[in-house]
Amino acid sequence: MGAEEVKLKLIFANDNNSTEITANLNSKVRDVKSTIMQQHWPTTFTDIETVERIRLFAAGREIGGKGGEDSKSLKDARLPPSQSFPTPVHVVPVQRSAESANPCERDASKPSSLCLCAVL
Repeated sequence: MGAEEVKLKLIFANDNNSTEITANLNSKVRDVKSTIMQQHWPTTFTDIETVERIRLFAAGREIGGKGGEDSKSLKDARLPPSQSFPTPVHVVPVQRSAESANPCERDASKPSSLCLCAVL
C-alpha cells in the first residue's frame, strides 16, 4: 500500500457484512461511493435499486455529503487514515423517496400525509 493509499473497512449499517477496500486519497468521494455501490454492495443488504445515495461516516464525521462535498478528494474531505489498521467507514443507505421531491408536483386528488396538528 502506497503513501497515497488508504485501506477502508466498510461497515454496512444494520447488517452483519463488512468488507475491506483500498482507495487512493486523491480519489473523489463520489467515485468511492460509486465503487461501493457497484462492486461491494452486499446481497443481504438493502436492495441497491431502492437506494438514492449512500452516506459515509468515519471517526464521527460524514465523508462527503450532498452536492459539492462529494466532488472533494478523500484527503480534502479529511478522511482520517490509520496506518496500523483499516480505517472503519460506516456505510448508510438513503432510500429513494416514494413521493415526488417537489411538493408542487404532488397529486392534489390524493390526501396529504402531513399532520397539521396544533398543541395549545
